[in-house]
Amino acid sequence: MGSPCLKDISTTFHQIDTRTEQATVLPSQLDVIQLRSRQNIAYSTAQYINFYNCIWLILNDTIVGTTVGIFFMENAHRLANVLSPQIKGYTVDSIQEALLWLDNWPVGLKLNTELSRFLCLLFRGLTDVWARTLLMVIPFFPHLIIFLGMSGRFGLTVMLSLISDALSLLTIHLYLGYIIATTLFSQLTSVAGSLWRVFRGKRRNVLRNRTDSWDYDLDQLLLGTILFTLITFLFPTILVYYTLFAFTRVIIIGIHATLETCMAFMNHFPLFAMMLRLKDPRRLPGGVYFDTANASKGSLELKNQPISYGRIFFQHVRIWSKLSAHYDPRRLLKCLVTGTIITPIQRYKIVYNVIPRHSPNSLHIPKEKRD
Repeated sequence: MGSPCLKDISTTFHQIDTRTEQATVLPSQLDVIQLRSRQNIAYSTAQYINFYNCIWLILNDTIVGTTVGIFFMENAHRLANVLSPQIKGYTVDSIQEALLWLDNWPVGLKLNTELSRFLCLLFRGLTDVWARTLLMVIPFFPHLIIFLGMSGRFGLTVMLSLISDALSLLTIHLYLGYIIATTLFSQLTSVAGSLWRVFRGKRRNVLRNRTDSWDYDLDQLLLGTILFTLITFLFPTILVYYTLFAFTRVIIIGIHATLETCMAFMNHFPLFAMMLRLKDPRRLPGGVYFDTANASKGSLELKNQPISYGRIFFQHVRIWSKLSAHYDPRRLLKCLVTGTIITPIQRYKIVYNVIPRHSPNSLHIPKEKRD
């Protein structure tokens, strides 16, 4: 596998890629609209709807983004004074307080003192390093907010993508802590599972993917039992620290998912198609049917069947099914229990299909006609 692209790492670059793709498709759609070929009416109509829908969405995005950006620029210092203590409180102070609380036998749970002190110092040291970095960045918050407001001229989606990337940078120390805690938890559960099989006289058969009985020597059973007991007593200490960082990770991913859902809504909502469907359903034909109201008189009337709302939102339904499957609470709970790292959904899985630039069964258009 190759190295990941910038659009797969940064939400801002992904939004720029989306807008670039829309900009490259619009000229070809305009050519199809101007030609108004009757050889493939369905394709021409789809390009017509997609073209004006994209124009409407970009204009609405730009108008709303400019309005919000002006508010940000005019209130940059006030917003900086409000956000600075909030960001420091949630990303630094609350985490350090939670670590100190876990290190002092929370709710009467007696943890391993040495291991708890080591983990507490490790995660607090990581948080202190980020706190010093944050204190160096806080004086520049007004300038960053002004830059965020200026980006609103390119649309509200660009502002949301910058906020999403800023959230990733502001919580990078929590992500590193989550990686460390998850690695310790998963390795500990894996070793505990292996020792539990030794304790029961079993072993894992990798070739046949099953657990078989096995005769261990007495010294092997004794060593396995001692190590299993040791891990059992250390497990609660690892568990509480893992729970803390897993909880923060779920919250951060929830915020990212909300921001990306808003951006997808503003980038691909079928606004123009919905307006046509409400204003004049006949302009969105989904088929024909025979009206049998006058069947007793021996006549049938051929009528237009407007396209259903389900077919208008078919891509949204497909994307929503993938999102709901990825963020299914049962799947997230399984990841938490097994110590699997929870990651946001990969962006290529929630890309909306773009209508091809050329109809698959369209005839060759002469050059003089295009001119």
